[in-house]
Amino acid sequence: MTDDQKRRIVARLNGRTQVQAFEAAKSIWEDKNSDASLERPLILILRNGRRPFNRAAAAFAMQMLKTTKIIRALERTVENKAEHPRVRSEAAEALAHGHRKMSHDVLMRGLGDASRNVRFWCAFALGEMAERRAIALLKHLVATDKRIVKGFHSVAKEAADALENIQSRKNAHGRKNGCVFCVRG
Repeated sequence: MTDDQKRRIVARLNGRTQVQAFEAAKSIWEDKNSDASLERPLILILRNGRRPFNRAAAAFAMQMLKTTKIIRALERTVENKAEHPRVRSEAAEALAHGHRKMSHDVLMRGLGDASRNVRFWCAFALGEMAERRAIALLKHLVATDKRIVKGFHSVAKEAADALENIQSRKNAHGRKNGCVFCVRG
């Protein structure tokens, strides 16, 4: 992707329509050569994008760039209660694909969030990470959280799926040297 193409994509990412923003994010996501030169513009849109859908599209695109700065920005977004739940949910989902050791704790705190969407995507991410420390919290959600996430299923079902994933990948994480899927930093 040339510098000019990157500038056009970033402009569309912060564009006026949701379709335009997510098409731009998808083009970043599909470009196998996406590089760290997109790190700064994506973080800026995540923080200061015009509308929640622009910021959510930036979070979606960020899952392809696994830099420490990107991961920290996603973590801050998940924890930012003033941010729109859709943006926080996209950030939680993105952390499933690239995270660091501290991300696990951020997502576990997110299981108690007021937003069902944030709880849902934190459960998903922890299941993908096979985070065994989340088992008790996930069991609590299975027993108590029947709220439905539009277009998906209940938080309880997602928590149950996460538990199943954790139990089927018992040794994927928790190795002596830490999470095998974490990005260093």
